[in-house]
Amino acid sequence: MMAYCSIQTDKASAAVVLHLQGHWTVAALPEIEKDLVDARFHHIKNLTFDGAALQDFDTSAAWYLNTLVTSSRHGGATVDMLNFKDGHRRIFERISSLPQEKGERRQNRRTHDLHLKRVFRHVVAAVGEQIDDIWKDCRRGIGFFGAFLVGMAQRIFSPKHLRVQSIVFHVNEIGIKAIPIIALMAFSIAFVMGYQGAFQLQKFDATVYTIDLVVLSILREMGVLITAIMVAGRSGSAFAAQLGTMKLNEEVDALKTMGVSPFEVLVLPRLIAILIALPLLTVVGDTMGLLGGYIFSFSYLDYSYMQFLSRMQEAADMQQFYVGLSKAPVFALLIGIVGCMQGLQASGSAEDVGRKTITAVVQSIFLVVVADALFSVIFTKMGI
Repeated sequence: MMAYCSIQTDKASAAVVLHLQGHWTVAALPEIEKDLVDARFHHIKNLTFDGAALQDFDTSAAWYLNTLVTSSRHGGATVDMLNFKDGHRRIFERISSLPQEKGERRQNRRTHDLHLKRVFRHVVAAVGEQIDDIWKDCRRGIGFFGAFLVGMAQRIFSPKHLRVQSIVFHVNEIGIKAIPIIALMAFSIAFVMGYQGAFQLQKFDATVYTIDLVVLSILREMGVLITAIMVAGRSGSAFAAQLGTMKLNEEVDALKTMGVSPFEVLVLPRLIAILIALPLLTVVGDTMGLLGGYIFSFSYLDYSYMQFLSRMQEAADMQQFYVGLSKAPVFALLIGIVGCMQGLQASGSAEDVGRKTITAVVQSIFLVVVADALFSVIFTKMGI
C-alpha cells in the first residue's frame, strides 16, 4: 500500500486522480518516488492532484511535484490542483515557475549541445572526405606524371611510335588559336599595371620607375602566369570535357578492348602539345606585355621608343626572361595532367562531365598559383 499517495484511474475518460497524503518533505522524497515509480501518466487527458489529505509540504516536495506537473503538461494532459491548503498552495505557486524555467534552460542547453555535436560531426566528416579526395587526386596525379615520363622515355628511344599528327593538331588548338586572346590579355594587363604604377609613383616624382615595374612584372611573373591561367580555362577545361565525353560514350573502353593504351592515344599527345604550346604562348604574352608597357609610356609619360628601350635594358636582362619562361613547362604539365585526369574520371552522366570540367579548371588554376608562389620563394632564396 502506498504511504504517500493513492491513484484513482478512469480508463474510459483517460483521467487519473492522484490523492496526496502524509508528509511530503525532503526526507520523504525517496519513498515518494518509490510510490510513484510504477505510475503511468502517458496517454491520459486529465491529471488531478488532490491535496486534501496532505499534512506537510515543503519546497523540495513542491519542486518534485512541479516536475510531474510539467512533464504531464508537455505530454498534452490537462493538470488540475484541488483541495490544497492555502499554505501548501502558496509554497507550490511561489516556486513553480523557477523549476520549470531551469528545466527548460537545461533542456534547451542539451538540445543546443546535441545540435553542436551533430554539426561538428558533419563538419569533421566533410573535411575528412575532402582530405581523402585530395589525397586520391594527388596519387592519381603522381601516377599520371610517372606514366608521362615513361611514355616520353619510350618515344625518345622509339620515335616512330610518336603520334605527330595528333600532337600538331593539339598544338594548333592549344597554342595557335589562343594567340589572339593571350596577346590581348597581356597587352591589357601591362597597360593597366603601368597606369596604376605611374599613378602611385608620381606622388614621389619617380614615374621613370614605372617602366621597371612593368618590365620586371611581365617578364618574371605576369606574362607566364596570365598565359597559364588562360590556357587552364581554355584548354584544361577542353581536355576534361573531351575525355569525359569519350569516357561516357565508352570510346575509352573500346580502346582498351582493342589492346590500345588510352594514355598513349589520348593523354600523351595532349601533354606533349601543351608542353610545346605554353612556352610559345608565354613568349607571345611577354612580347605583347612589353608592347603594352611601351604604348602606355609613350601615351601617358611621353617617353620615346629609345628612352623606353634604354630603361628596359637597365631594368632587366635575359635572365629575367628565362626566369619567367622556366615556369611555363611546369605550369603546362600541371594543367595537362589535371585536365586529362579529371576527364578520365567522369562517369554516370553528362552532368558529371560538367562537374569534372569545373574541377579541372579550379584545380589547375589553384596549382598554377601555388607553383608560381613556390617558384618566387625558390628564386628569391637563390638570389635570381
